[in-house]
Amino acid sequence: MRLALVGRYFNRQGGVSRVLAELADRAANEHDVDVYSYEVLDRGSCRANFVHVPMVERVHWLQVPTFSRGVNRRLRERPHDLVHVIDSQATGGDLYTAQSCAAAWLSQARAAAPVKGLLSRVYPPHVAAKVFERRCLVPDRSAVVAVSNGVRADLVTQVGLDPERVHVIYNGVDADVFTPADSRAEARAELDAADRPRSPDATVLLFVGHYFQRKGLDPVIRAFSRAALPNAELWVIGSDEPAPYRRLARESGVADAVRFLGHRPNVERYMRAADAFVLPTRYEPFGLVILEALACGTPVVTARSAGAAELTRDGSEAILLDDPWDVAELAAALRRLAEARERWPQMSAAARAAAIPWTWDAIWRQTSELYSELLERRYAGGARRASARSSSPSSARTASSSAG
Repeated sequence: MRLALVGRYFNRQGGVSRVLAELADRAANEHDVDVYSYEVLDRGSCRANFVHVPMVERVHWLQVPTFSRGVNRRLRERPHDLVHVIDSQATGGDLYTAQSCAAAWLSQARAAAPVKGLLSRVYPPHVAAKVFERRCLVPDRSAVVAVSNGVRADLVTQVGLDPERVHVIYNGVDADVFTPADSRAEARAELDAADRPRSPDATVLLFVGHYFQRKGLDPVIRAFSRAALPNAELWVIGSDEPAPYRRLARESGVADAVRFLGHRPNVERYMRAADAFVLPTRYEPFGLVILEALACGTPVVTARSAGAAELTRDGSEAILLDDPWDVAELAAALRRLAEARERWPQMSAAARAAAIPWTWDAIWRQTSELYSELLERRYAGGARRASARSSSPSSARTASSSAG
C-alpha cells in the first residue's frame, strides 16, 4: 500500500506530533509511506519518505489552511492508496484522526466565560478552527478515528457526523520508556540532586502540562493548600510562564512546597519518582500524559471526562473527579489518596496493568486493520460501480455497436 501520513509537526514530544511519529515508524516497516509535514524532528530510524510542506507560521490561525493548500499541491504530484491526516490539518483525507473536537471545546469555553465567549464567536482563530474542522470531517468520503469515546460523542453531537463513520482508537504509550522503577526511592535517587524531594519519604504529587491555565494548575495549587498534606510536595513540569502560579502558591501558603521545574524532556523519570499524577483539566480529549503516568506505575487524579480516564477504574489506579476545578472535591481526592498510603503498591501495580494493553504496537495494529477495511470497502465499491456501468442499457448498446 502507498500511504500518505499528514501532520504539521513530526516529533516525539507533543501529543498530535507524537501520534504521527509513532504511526509512521510502524507503517513504514510494512508499506510505502510518505510523511507530509512542515517540521521534522526526532526522525530516528523511521524509514518513511519525508516531504516538506510550507506554511505561514507566524500568524497562528493561518497555519492550518496554508499547510492544507501545500499538502494538496504535494499530493497531486504522487498518487496514494490512502491519505491519513492526523487531526483536522488538511482537507481531502481518506481518514482523519480526531485528537479533539474544536466545536465541543469552543462550546465549553464560551459557556465558562460568557463575555469572552461572545468575542470568541468572531475571533479569527476560533472561527477558523471550527470551520476547518467541518471542512475536513463532514464530507462522507472520509472515515474518522476518535481518540476516545468522549471525542466520538462530541463529533456526533457537535459536528453532526454519522456515528457509523467514527471509529474509536485510543492513543498509545511506549511501555519500554514509561516503565516503573523498582521503588520510588530508587527513582528519586536517579534524579539530579536539585530535583529530588527535600525529604526522602515526602509525598510527591506531579503536574505536567504546557498550558497551566487550561490544564488546571490553579485548582491544583489551591486544593494542595486546602488538603494540608503532611510532608508533601507538588512538582510542576511545563514550559508555561510560572510567575502567576508562584504568586498563587505564596498567597495560598504553600510556596515552599510547590516546585516549578520547567520543561523536562525525560518526564518519565519524574513520573516514576512521584506518588501520584494530578491533572484536573476540564477538556482533555485523551491526555497522553495520563497514560504515560499509568505506565510508570503512578496512580492518577484526573477528570472523569478525560479520554484516558476511560481506561481506568475509579478507586483502583485512579481517582476520578466529577468537576475537576472544584477545589473542595480535588482537595478531598488528594486527602483520600494520602490516607490510602498502605494501598499505594497495589495502586501502582494496577496503574501499570491498566496501561499495558495500549502500547503503540497495539494502536498500530488497530489502525492497520482499519486501513484494510477502508481499502476493501473502496475497491468493493469501485467494482460494484464498474459492474453496474457494464450492465446498464447504454453500456450494452455501446458493446453491441462496437461488436458490429
